[in-house]
Amino acid sequence: MQIVFFKTPKPKQFDFKPRYYNEEEERKEKRRKEMEQSGTGDTSFMKGEMNRRWRRADKKNHDRARGINLLIYIAIIGLLVYFVFFV
Repeated sequence: MQIVFFKTPKPKQFDFKPRYYNEEEERKEKRRKEMEQSGTGDTSFMKGEMNRRWRRADKKNHDRARGINLLIYIAIIGLLVYFVFFV
């Protein structure tokens, strides 16, 4: 057992402040704080907004893929018709 007569100093705290600036992250944080202060800051609103955006992006990608598939099918049918009638 050790007896200590003097108080040992606490270790120094490390306080690091980053030097980079992320404008998008700051806008998100500002928007989040505004929503919390205005009373509409519940997470269900933000989740709903994110889901709407994701669904819109998924629909856009789905429509684009459907168009590409249609072009591929038309090309395959065209090649088959060419080989059947002209070769």
